[in-house]
Amino acid sequence: MKAEKIASLASTALAATYLIGAFFIKEPPLRQQLGPEAFPKAIGVLMLFLALLYVRQQFQKQPIHDDEERAAIIGAEEKLGGYVDYKTIGIMLVLMLAYGFAFEPLGYPLATLLMFTAGIFVLDRNHLTRDLIIALIASFGIYFLFRYALRVNLPIGILSFLFR
Repeated sequence: MKAEKIASLASTALAATYLIGAFFIKEPPLRQQLGPEAFPKAIGVLMLFLALLYVRQQFQKQPIHDDEERAAIIGAEEKLGGYVDYKTIGIMLVLMLAYGFAFEPLGYPLATLLMFTAGIFVLDRNHLTRDLIIALIASFGIYFLFRYALRVNLPIGILSFLFR
């Protein structure tokens, strides 16, 4: 459990650093209701709150759960082996790099949908249909949330003909 205590402290430090960095985002010349710094600040506050909850959980005296029970909670029973799958990690890193390059030309919704879908296949999930539906709803839902609710324009890429 020492590793989890260290991870909780590290996540708190990361969240605090992220939140501090959000305060350095410059406001646009024309003041808007929600400027570009609002969303990063909200994410930073949420990250810090969750990280502090994690620290509290790790440093409280609590019953220790065995690996099988913890794996069942997150649905990872099949991943209990004590080895590190470097191949899967490498493939996911390559996919994330490809996502970075595809983001502008393909646009956020399509690039994100393809990244989610590729991740589903790499991680060998058992609920393919459900996961694909979640990927579709999440990628386009987040795009519409940013575009229409937060008024932040994410790149639309090759789907620009749909949103004129």
